[in-house]
Amino acid sequence: VLTGLDKGIRRLSEVNFAFSFLVLFFMFFALDAFFLLDLFIQGIGYHFNYILELTFNTQAFQRAGFYDVDEAVSQQDWMSLWTIFYWAWWIAWAPFVGIFIAQISRGRTIREFIMGNMMVPTLMTCIWLTIFGGVGLYNELASVQNGVECTENQDDWYSEFDGNKVVKLSCYPTGEEMLFGAFSTLPFPRVLSMLAMLGMIMYFVTSSDSASHIIDILTAGGNVEPPKAQRVFWAVSEGAVASVLLAAGGGGGDRLAALQTASLVAALPFTVVLIFETYATYKTLCIHVGDIDVTKLTYWRYDIFECGMQFPDTLLALVCPPYYQTKTRLNVVRHKTGRMAQHEGSDEMRKFLENIGFDDDSSK
Repeated sequence: VLTGLDKGIRRLSEVNFAFSFLVLFFMFFALDAFFLLDLFIQGIGYHFNYILELTFNTQAFQRAGFYDVDEAVSQQDWMSLWTIFYWAWWIAWAPFVGIFIAQISRGRTIREFIMGNMMVPTLMTCIWLTIFGGVGLYNELASVQNGVECTENQDDWYSEFDGNKVVKLSCYPTGEEMLFGAFSTLPFPRVLSMLAMLGMIMYFVTSSDSASHIIDILTAGGNVEPPKAQRVFWAVSEGAVASVLLAAGGGGGDRLAALQTASLVAALPFTVVLIFETYATYKTLCIHVGDIDVTKLTYWRYDIFECGMQFPDTLLALVCPPYYQTKTRLNVVRHKTGRMAQHEGSDEMRKFLENIGFDDDSSK
């Protein structure tokens, strides 16, 4: 954070990118490259074929219990832990990621932004999930094909399929153990595990630095180079809050529950903000191409948070809108009149008084 965006965060991201590709290419060639290529092509076709169905599929009948009870519970857990959870997770990250991407994309065209920040990351995500997911599925399906059972002896979980060492990953209780279990079937498992651990740590550090950098900019009034003392303060504060939430979550699989819950709480109200931001982006593009004249736009006279603090007036405005509109206009007149009182005889003052319907006698 101290070194800024171009030096510290950028260099750290480049190192993370190198680590990721090193592990990715090693896993691609270490197992069955042709199987992973076939899986990538088949997965792309499956996605395009079922994209509409999967987008609007809420498992309504299964979750209502019209099928097997165990299947209904499983489907409900899937919707809660994956679909709905990640919707809220992405929305919660939207403020930080949006501002960060906007800053690093400054000077690029919309076409370049869509290609560089949407198309390419989506393609890389497909490749990443194909390789890691493909290696996991290869191990699990091969173990099922070999009839491997989950026993107390972990050595019984391993077998061989088509000349490759495989392990039944479903025998491991957590996803982290599954990951390192899959590494154990590949050449140089310890080196691969160390690279993966180092890469994950650096990814967490980079994400924290990026979030701290955005908080620094926001609290500095939009200054892209905030003071270094402020950078240290927000980085330490963010780490302290995350540590407290992790400690509050206790041990075991619920350790991240408190941290995730705190992030998801802000997702639902921010959904409304995203709707307005989408409309604002549309209007901005219309202004850019000339479809909207900025001189004919109507802007808010009051800040929404300021109106919220004035609850009685706000409640009265909901009941009687003309009262609040009249009061707003009077406040605007009072403010501009006081600000230009020293220029009473100037052309600016005379023009302003004419616009609001005051004649020379009333202005005096």
